[in-house]
Amino acid sequence: MCASERLVFEVRLRSKRVQRELDSLQETDYQRVLARLKVLEDDPRPRGCEKLYDDIYRVRVGDIRIIYLIDEGSRRIEVGGIRRRSEKTYKWLEDLFR
Repeated sequence: MCASERLVFEVRLRSKRVQRELDSLQETDYQRVLARLKVLEDDPRPRGCEKLYDDIYRVRVGDIRIIYLIDEGSRRIEVGGIRRRSEKTYKWLEDLFR
């Protein structure tokens, strides 16, 4: 497969809530999260990702967790949460993608 034939995923924020979570980050964390989202376009399952449930995965960016769903058929990644690690980070996990 040559570079022009590479398969790219579209990364989308699932809701306005996720956009607010992203916007509330400090500038350095914001830039690091954007860089990781860019990496997900080319590799939806990068080294260090963890499968949480069905097609729901998470990647770490320091103490921030990006929780996302991979839709292989549509070549889309839907980000359901961008959160600092706490006891509530993974609460209501299945509800993020309903």
